[in-house]
Amino acid sequence: MFSDRNLIFTQISDKLHVREYVANKIGNDYLIPLLWRGENPYLIPFDSLPDKFVIKANHGCGYNIIVKNKAGLDFDKTRLQLNKWLNENFCTDKYLGTEWGYKNIKRAILVESLIEENGEAPKDYKFWCFSGRVECISIHFGRYTGHTFQAFDRNFESIDFGFGPKLPAYGGKFEKPTNFEKMLDIAESLAEGFSFIRVDLYSLPTNIYFGELTLYPGGVSVEFVPDSWDYTLGEKWKGI
Repeated sequence: MFSDRNLIFTQISDKLHVREYVANKIGNDYLIPLLWRGENPYLIPFDSLPDKFVIKANHGCGYNIIVKNKAGLDFDKTRLQLNKWLNENFCTDKYLGTEWGYKNIKRAILVESLIEENGEAPKDYKFWCFSGRVECISIHFGRYTGHTFQAFDRNFESIDFGFGPKLPAYGGKFEKPTNFEKMLDIAESLAEGFSFIRVDLYSLPTNIYFGELTLYPGGVSVEFVPDSWDYTLGEKWKGI
């Protein structure tokens, strides 16, 4: 975070241009459909968009507006929010400037289809990859309605990896997805060439979808629990 300035970091941190990277690696079939892209929020064609969609700014984290009912969306408020985000540099304005990959992104807006699982946000599978190999997976449930998670190793055995009291563990039983091996292959294909990267995927009955590539999970604010995971994961960070 402090010293690596590989130019590919800019592309893969860009929510718009990472789509090209993913398509070249694994094909277009795993991309969430793109409905619109542009730089001016006043040009978003709301009239022609479906009732449900997601608006994103491409140059940081948390720049998302989830729309489940277009009729209830305040268009003016949405445009003002997008303008606010577009006037921020996520690298220099957040997390002490440590997330360099976001610094030089040309800022833009994208609108994607909203993917859901039983009317809710789908489970978010986050594959933690070191030297192109998945070492652990954190699966996140109820992202916007009571966020919890559960962690597994690459063999889908439960592990005691956690993030402290801010993110409680999932209390239910969760079975290995039938397409888990395919997700593992996709994650490792996308992680090839990186000493560390986290690959986020969604698994729906009809398809596996790409979510995000991130070099900086949680910025500088994540706490690993127990502390031993700092050392366990650090030992896997060998460099390439």
